Amino acid sequence: MSAPHILIAGSGIGGLTAAIALARRGFSVTVAEKRTGFGETGAGIQLSPNAGHVLEALDLGLAVKRASVVAERLVVRRWQDGSPLAEMPMTAVGSGTPFRTIRRTDLHTLLLDAARSLRGIRLIVGRGLRDIAQNADGITATLATEAGQLETISALALVGADGLWSRSRELIGDNAPPVFTGYEAWRTLVPNAGGRAAPGVVTLHLGPGRHAVHYPVSGGRETNLVVIREAKEAREGWSRDGEPGQLAAHLTKAEPVLHKLATAAPRWLVWSLFDRPPAAMAQGRIALLGDAAHPVLPFMAQGAALAIEDAGVLTQELTVHLQQGGAAALPAALAAYATARQDRARRVQATSRSNGRAYHLEWPWTIARNFAMRRLGPDGMRHRLDWLYDWRLQA
Repeated sequence: MSAPHILIAGSGIGGLTAAIALARRGFSVTVAEKRTGFGETGAGIQLSPNAGHVLEALDLGLAVKRASVVAERLVVRRWQDGSPLAEMPMTAVGSGTPFRTIRRTDLHTLLLDAARSLRGIRLIVGRGLRDIAQNADGITATLATEAGQLETISALALVGADGLWSRSRELIGDNAPPVFTGYEAWRTLVPNAGGRAAPGVVTLHLGPGRHAVHYPVSGGRETNLVVIREAKEAREGWSRDGEPGQLAAHLTKAEPVLHKLATAAPRWLVWSLFDRPPAAMAQGRIALLGDAAHPVLPFMAQGAALAIEDAGVLTQELTVHLQQGGAAALPAALAAYATARQDRARRVQATSRSNGRAYHLEWPWTIARNFAMRRLGPDGMRHRLDWLYDWRLQA
């Protein structure tokens, strides 16, 4: 009997994690990427224990360990003078899987290497999802090249992991476009002086109408720095080069450590940040995953983590349902996946939005925020995040 075949649209972190998880459970997977090559843009990401647990279950723990830095603590500071507002030991969060920081390209590369090593995965590029037809036996997807050439692929199901501007989401009837949030993110990687490894500290600076976060990546040899500020209008394109002079007015008011780090940046990339409400995560034989289903603003560092979680749950539901009911059970498997994921995704989205508002408060509202953060203390901060970091795949 041939292996059940799943088509995944999108080769980002979520799509590749899903492909690896499915292939390890005996599925045949085709990953179709509309770009003409594989790769990720960005700087660093925080790989929290809820996501790290899934990657370890896929035998990727050693590869992740080699490419990442263990985060030992989180420190929250005032933008203007660097005075501490809160601190939390990161080694105390989750259960058994360290909180890590890693370059986005390093994580994507190790996922891509793992996918290429598995015989059950076929990777194709330069083919974007155009249309899809569903029937009682599966789906037939029409893919298009940039030159307009068409090809069709048949599978039991489509997994849409094609990001914020998802064509898969449109194909289940959700045509409402993403909405600009009024934020833009400036990201960079700063080489550490003398190549010395930086300690595993995640530092968050809160200021009026802006905030910044930085932490070590690349074995501690580089520092990932993100500055998020308010912007009046969105810029076209996925990312663009940033002119440092546009940040100057913000950074001159920053505490010396942050200012020094930012001025050492060799290059900035800028993203306009968009949002959209969570979608119905499954319809018939189409399931959505990651940003295609529930884009998360970067105020909890959970966008990639949620996509990795999605991949683990999707694989689990497909495996159990198909073992019990065969190919006919596939729509029920996707419906169970959507049910399992939607409440958590909504909570993460809502908390991220709330954090964004709190991070960027103006005086005098910052008085109450800062008092509340100091009063929580390390244990209070950790317990407020137990629901997030303690998540595990159900056995």
